[in-house]
Amino acid sequence: MPSKSAKLRALLGRSVRIATILLMVLVVVVLILWLIGALRNKIPPGSASRRAVATTHPLTAAARRLTLTRNMSAVGTIRAIHPVTIASRIVGRIIWTNLEVGAVLQKGQIIVRLDDRNLKAQLAQTLAAVRLARAELHQALINQRRDKTLLATGDVTRAAMDLADTGVATAQASVARALAAGQSAKTLLAYATIHSPVNGVVRQKMISVGDTVLPGTALARIYNPRRMQLAAVVQESLADRLHPGEILPLRLEGLNRKLEARVRQIVPRVQSQSRTFIIKATAAFPAGVWPGMYGTILVPVGAEHPLVVPDAAITYVGQLALVHVLQGNRVLRQVVQPGRHIGQWREILSGLRIGQRVVIPPGTSLAAPEGHP
Repeated sequence: MPSKSAKLRALLGRSVRIATILLMVLVVVVLILWLIGALRNKIPPGSASRRAVATTHPLTAAARRLTLTRNMSAVGTIRAIHPVTIASRIVGRIIWTNLEVGAVLQKGQIIVRLDDRNLKAQLAQTLAAVRLARAELHQALINQRRDKTLLATGDVTRAAMDLADTGVATAQASVARALAAGQSAKTLLAYATIHSPVNGVVRQKMISVGDTVLPGTALARIYNPRRMQLAAVVQESLADRLHPGEILPLRLEGLNRKLEARVRQIVPRVQSQSRTFIIKATAAFPAGVWPGMYGTILVPVGAEHPLVVPDAAITYVGQLALVHVLQGNRVLRQVVQPGRHIGQWREILSGLRIGQRVVIPPGTSLAAPEGHP
């Protein structure tokens, strides 16, 4: 049988362990309540603290409303207004080219040469055929004049004279056919040297020296960097708000540039599935803009009137946004719910009324807000 003192020590040990566990649970509960803010005084949105901040002549600014244009974004792709695809007109093997992606081309500049040895031989044959045809015509004219003289004296018949006339006509036709063949050979020979049809920049090169090309084979694609446009997809509901010639803000995301774009064309074709249509707008695009880059056109769809205060007037205590409001001779702390930034100003969603004056730090320089009060 355990002694009475042993039982007392065991009971005391269990009591200590239970007390320790209860103390740890109490500490955890207090810590959770403190973290969730249950043990701190909260300031409801829009209410003013009872504590007034003593001040003499603080620098203040009034809460005001702006009139801002509300825009809807339309994302588009920059494209050449008149893209040019250079293609071969004849069959040939490329023996020289200076085409390189990004190279600047001038109108009339030689860009590709094809092997023209066969074409030169064909031209020489046609020139020889022209000389032969002219010689036959010369002989036919001599025969015609002789038979015409003999016909007057009765030494030849009328049938012989008709044959002489037919010989002249046949020789003339042979000369014309040889000249046409010669012109065709010259044209084909000219096609062996390919020139740039316009001033532009090489966007894509599809051939190399040694390649054999066929008629219609694309050699390169070029574009004029001064003649580009943005093709943007716009919602169908904005169709009546846009007109050719209208000026719209344009933002180039890749270059972080803002431009003015003029609506050049509205494509009269609505996408039935997405309920959208396409507008094309031109602008003075800066250097570094390539076809395929993205841009955003801002289409005005109305106006909005946000309530704003200087952003410098807002201070933060934890997750609370506070402003100091001047009321009579007192400066009271007030909780607000801020919204978006508008330059050096900040939209106030709740907690202030128009006309209330908020304290701003000394030396704060404020630019005019983007809008009208």
